[in-house]
Amino acid sequence: MQLIPPQPPLTDGEIVLRLRREQDMGAIVEASRDPETLRRLDDGPLREEAQRQSVARAERQWATGKGAPFVIADARDDRPLGLVNLQLREDAAVANLAVSVFPEARGRGIAARALRLCALWGLRDLGLARVAAEAAVDNHASIRAIEKAGFHREGILRAHCETQGERHDCVMFSLVAADL
Repeated sequence: MQLIPPQPPLTDGEIVLRLRREQDMGAIVEASRDPETLRRLDDGPLREEAQRQSVARAERQWATGKGAPFVIADARDDRPLGLVNLQLREDAAVANLAVSVFPEARGRGIAARALRLCALWGLRDLGLARVAAEAAVDNHASIRAIEKAGFHREGILRAHCETQGERHDCVMFSLVAADL
């Protein structure tokens, strides 16, 4: 199933969720080197080959229906602030959300806004039954953002997540169609 990017792009007046562009790559590459990002995500800094393929890889996710990768951009000046990806699962009615806010944009509620916009689009427009998000138990900023976005805490999944080859506990959250 191919996913069609929303037109016009998703916005709440403060941020816009839009497609990745070549001109976003400088900010994406810089953020990929951030120590906190490296600590929380399994990906390392973007190497040159991955940089060249990043936009095409995002387009393939849309075309194959595997994911809806958005750039989180400032609604005023279109400056990239982070990334959010709705990742579809084998069960076509269920998706996971992953978000990363670039260092200079942290602490402004951007993650919560992006999570909320993307989840509502999935539930309302794509007809998903469930959108899940998870965070490491010690990632208090992500937990706050997910809760602020309106997700419901479901519990702790022990040794569920793996980052940098280490298994750790994660807090699982969800929004379901009935929550709307």
